[in-house]
Order: sequence, then C-alpha cells, then structure tokens
Amino acid sequence: MTNNLFGVHYFPTDVPATFESRPGELYHYKAYIGSHRLEVAQGDCVYFFNESLDTAFVKRGPCTIETAHLATVIRGYMPPDASCSLSGVTTLPYINGCSTRQLFPPIRLGDPTLQLLKIPPFSKEQDHHIHSTSRVVLILSGKGKSIVGVADKNITTALTPGMACIFEPMAPHHFETHTEEPLIALPLHIFSSIGAIEKNHPMFNGTVQV
Repeated sequence: MTNNLFGVHYFPTDVPATFESRPGELYHYKAYIGSHRLEVAQGDCVYFFNESLDTAFVKRGPCTIETAHLATVIRGYMPPDASCSLSGVTTLPYINGCSTRQLFPPIRLGDPTLQLLKIPPFSKEQDHHIHSTSRVVLILSGKGKSIVGVADKNITTALTPGMACIFEPMAPHHFETHTEEPLIALPLHIFSSIGAIEKNHPMFNGTVQV
C-alpha cells in the first residue's frame, strides 16, 4: 500500500518487496520486506531481525544474511556487529505517556539508530510531525493507526503486527492507539538528530575536574 501524495508506504511482510531511497535524498538505504537472502557489500551495513522476532541485529559488510521480515541496508555506514533482545521494558520517557528503548543508539551525532517505541493504550506518540530524513518501521505487536496528511486532508491506515512502514523525508504523520493494548514499533532512523558529541555525553558530563 502506498500513499504517494505524502511519501508514506506500507507493506505486509508476508509478500517480498523492496523500497529504495530516492535519488535526491542525503542518505542512501534500501529496505527489503519479507523473505530475502542478501549479500551486503563492504562499506555498507544491514539492520534486521531474526525469524522469531525476538532479536535485532546490525552487521557490517561484507556479509550474507537471510531475513523473513524486514532488513534495511544503509550505504556508507559501518558500525560494529551487534545484537539486542527485543524483550524487556522501555527505559526512556517520551511524549504523551509513550516510552522508548535504544536498541542500537547512534554512535556519533547523526548516525543511524534503531529504537523500540511503546505507545500505550488510547494514546498517540506525538502530535502531527515530520522528519527531515527517512524512517523504516516494523510493527512488532499491538494495533493502532497511522494518520498521514495535512489539515483536513488526512489518510488513516490500520497498523497491525508484522507490517512494515516507510516514511520518506518530510512526510506529515503520527501514530495512535485506540484499544486496550499498547502498540510496539521498531523505527530505524536513517539519520538521527541526537548522539555522542565531544563535550556532551555521559562520561564527560559525569566527570568533574578538581
């Protein structure tokens, strides 16, 4: 399902598909939805999940991976190989009662980051907003709605477990829940606006010179 008017795309993960960033974007990525076997080149990395959806991974190329849900290859970024459990509680507060956990935090300012976002029942994760770079999202559990558009020209799409959502830069949107079950989403920020700055990080701020 595609909303070309606002640059938002929805995919069921039981049907293989791909989506590549537009030529004019600042950062190049390609998302592989559903079952794929990927050869990741030297100089690139891939974010993906195991088949049972209980662990997230990031691997730097060259490597070969198999994915059953969603994998995103980012060109020109090579973080260390890592894995992270998707179980456990969220650890950072967010807007409107929501919360998040940094599965793979940005290593430096602007680096990609994979988050686990929890939207509680009968809430929304933000007011209507945009991002300057793309988001590639997997819905892990729960149900909700994605509202996309401007003013009274909004399009609502149901969010269900296993759905992949891609938001191109500047797509106006927000997520809502309307049941007693929280919505758990896994957004990959192709670019992040926060990170580790030379003189603004936990080690520096936690050190007092004497």
